Amino acid sequence: MKVRVIKPFKDKYTKVIYNPGQDIEVTQERYEELTSAASGPFVQAIGEPKEPTTKKPAVKKTTTKKSTKKK
Repeated sequence: MKVRVIKPFKDKYTKVIYNPGQDIEVTQERYEELTSAASGPFVQAIGEPKEPTTKKPAVKKTTTKKSTKKK
């Protein structure tokens, strides 16, 4: 998965230093490690799905015509 670095960090496995703004490819497991760090997330997913907003279905307003019957 593609992620964007938001905080500088040194990868503990590859020893590569990543700077903010870099786009890198990581596995889902590694993404979870990098986002669950005690000091805050180091990366964010690119094209991260937004939380779905639940829209209420539009309610169609109906107008009732008053009858014009004469009594």
